[in-house]
Amino acid sequence: MSKKKIRRSAPSPQSRSILKPVVGTLLLVGLIWGLATLFQPPADLVPYTKFKKTVISASEPADPPVPDPPPKSAAPAEPGAPAEPAAPDNPVAQADPDKIALGPMKAAADSPLFLTPPTPPTDLPRETLEYISKAMGLVEQDKYELAELEFEKAADLSPNSPEVFSIWGVVLRMQEKFKGANKRFARAYELAPEDEEIVFNWGMSRLFEKNADQAIDLFQKTLALNPKHYLAHNYLGKSHGLKKNYPAEEANYVKALEIKEDFAQAHFNLGIVRSLQKDFEGAAPHFQRAIELDKQFEKPFVLQFLTAIGLKKKGAGPQEAKLKPTHQKDEPEQQHDKAEETAKQSEGSGHSMEGSDSKIVKPVTHIKGRVTINSQLVDGRGIVILETKSKLKVPKQEAQPLTVFQRELRFEPPHSVVMIGSTVTFVNDDREVHNIYSKSLGNQFNLGAMAAGASRQIKLDTPGPVILRCNLHKDMMGTVFVVPNGYYAQTNAHGEYQFDNVKSQEYILEFWHPQLYPEDVEKNIKSIKLTGKDEIIDFKIASASKPGEIHDLVDATDYNLVVDSIEKEIFQAIEDWSKGKKFIPRNRMLKAITHYYDGQGLKAALAKSFSDTRSQKLEQSMDQIRKQISGIGVTEPVTEASLKFKAERIVAQLRNNVKELEHRLNPKP
Repeated sequence: MSKKKIRRSAPSPQSRSILKPVVGTLLLVGLIWGLATLFQPPADLVPYTKFKKTVISASEPADPPVPDPPPKSAAPAEPGAPAEPAAPDNPVAQADPDKIALGPMKAAADSPLFLTPPTPPTDLPRETLEYISKAMGLVEQDKYELAELEFEKAADLSPNSPEVFSIWGVVLRMQEKFKGANKRFARAYELAPEDEEIVFNWGMSRLFEKNADQAIDLFQKTLALNPKHYLAHNYLGKSHGLKKNYPAEEANYVKALEIKEDFAQAHFNLGIVRSLQKDFEGAAPHFQRAIELDKQFEKPFVLQFLTAIGLKKKGAGPQEAKLKPTHQKDEPEQQHDKAEETAKQSEGSGHSMEGSDSKIVKPVTHIKGRVTINSQLVDGRGIVILETKSKLKVPKQEAQPLTVFQRELRFEPPHSVVMIGSTVTFVNDDREVHNIYSKSLGNQFNLGAMAAGASRQIKLDTPGPVILRCNLHKDMMGTVFVVPNGYYAQTNAHGEYQFDNVKSQEYILEFWHPQLYPEDVEKNIKSIKLTGKDEIIDFKIASASKPGEIHDLVDATDYNLVVDSIEKEIFQAIEDWSKGKKFIPRNRMLKAITHYYDGQGLKAALAKSFSDTRSQKLEQSMDQIRKQISGIGVTEPVTEASLKFKAERIVAQLRNNVKELEHRLNPKP
C-alpha cells in the first residue's frame, strides 16, 4: 500500500498492524535525524576597539514569576547525514538518548528565561544592585571575567544575600562552569532553603551537567515547595529521560500540561518521548499543538513525521489530530546505541585563521613574530595582545600603580602599559603649570591646572589606548595602553615580540601602536589556533599614517542625549508612582542610575574630569528619589510635586555638568 493511500484512506486494523513497524521505522529515522542536529554558537572575539562602557539592561519583571520559555530562535546548523535505518523490531536503536533528552531542553534553556537571571529584589543595598547590574551588562557583552569581578564585589558587600549567589550561579551555568555554579547555588540554598526558584535553578545546573540523580532530587524539592511549578515538572521529565525512564518522563510532561496547557515546549517534549515509545498516534497531536503555539517547533523532521502518518499533506497545513491522555507503558525501552555525532561547526571571528589545523599535540605553545608598518620595523611602543571570547585573565592578575612625571615639557615615561583598573599618578616635576587631559574612548579626563610640585591621580578602567595631552603645551604627548589581561607582549627595538607557554587553544591576536589609526588596528586582527607547535606570526601592516604621528580612539558619546534619557526615566517613574504602581517606578529609577548615568559613562567622565565627590553627589540625589518612591527611610510625606521639584533640580545640575565637561574634554589651547 502506498503512502498516498495511507494518507487518504483509513487503513483496516489488519493493514495497520502490518504497516506499523515499517512506518515506525521511517518515522523514527526522520525524528532521530532531526534531533541529532546540535547547535554551536559562533565565536565572538572582540578587539579592544570594540570595548565600550557597560550598558546594563534593567528589564521589566515577568508576570507571573515563572514565564513560559520560548525555544531558541537561532537558525540551526546544517545537519549531518541521517542515521541508517534501524531494524523494524528496534526502530530507535540508533538514537543517542543524551541528545534526545537534552536537545530540546537546551533550546529552551537558551531563552531569555535562563539567559537573563531574574531582577534582584530592590531591598538589597543600592551598591549591591549596581554591581549586579554592571555584571549582567558585561555578561551581555561576553565579558565574563570582568563580570566575575563585579559579582565578587556584590557578594563581599552582601555575603548573606541568596539572590546574589543565585544570579551568580545562573551566569556560571551559562558558561558551563558547573563546579562554580553549583558552589554558588549551594550557598544560595543554604541561605534560603525555601526559595523555590533557587532550588529550581540549581536543578537546571545539575541537569545541564547531566547529573540526573541530583537534578531529579532538586526538581522534586521544587515541586514540594510549589506543586504548580510547571517548569519543574517539565525538567523533571527531562531528568528522567537522561536515565531512559520514559514512563516517568512522559508523566511529568503530562503534569506540566495539566498546569499550563499552552506550554509549547512540554507538548514538543511529550511528542518526542511518545515517539521513542512508538506511540506515534499519541505523539502527533502534541507536535501539532507545539507548532500551533510556537512556529519555531515546525521543524523539518516534525513535518516529515506528520506527513508520513497522514496528518499533513504536502503543500497544505496540518490536519487536526485529537489530543489523548497519557498511558503508561509496561516496560521502558531497552538500552540504545549512540548515533554518530555531527561535527561541530568551527569557530571563527570573521578574520583569517592562522596556525596549525591539526589536533592539539601539546598543552602550551610558544609564539613569536616581527611587526612592520609600511615595511619599517616598529619601535618598542608596540603592544601585542592575546584575547578570547571569555576574556582571559592571568592567575592572580592585579592592577599596578604607575607614576607619570611632567619634566621639561615631556611625559616621563613617554609610553607605558598598565593592567585594567590601575591607578596612574601624574606629578608635575616641572617649573611650568600643566593641565593634563585625555579624550580617549572610555578613559577621558581632565585633571585641571597643576602647579609645580602638584600631583593628581586617575583610575583607568577601560581597555585600550590613552593618549596624554597638555592643554597648555600642545606639543606634549604621551601614551598609556590599558591591557584587558596579563597576556600581552611589548615589541623590542627590532619590532620583535614573543609569548612563552601560552595555553593551546583559539585566540584573537591584535597589535596596537600609537602610529596606527584605529581602523588599522582592527583591519590587522588575526584569529589563531594554537596546538602546541611553535608558531611564527608576523604583522605586516600598511597604513596611511606617517612615522611620529599619534592617533587616538576618541569618545564620541553625546552626554546631552544621556541626560535626556535620565530625565525621561525619572519623570516617568514619578508618574507611575503617582498612579499607585510599585515595582515599575523603582525599576525606572534604577535604570536611570545604573543604565544611563553609570552604564553610559557619564558618572565616570564626571569623576575623572572633576572629582568622585561631585559625581557621587549627583548619583545620591537621584538615588534619594528612588528611595522615596520605594518607601525606604521616608520620615515625611512624599508628594508628586516634591518629587518633580527634586527631579528638575537634578536634571538642571546634570546639564550644567555636561556643558562644563564638554569644555574640558575639548579644550582650546
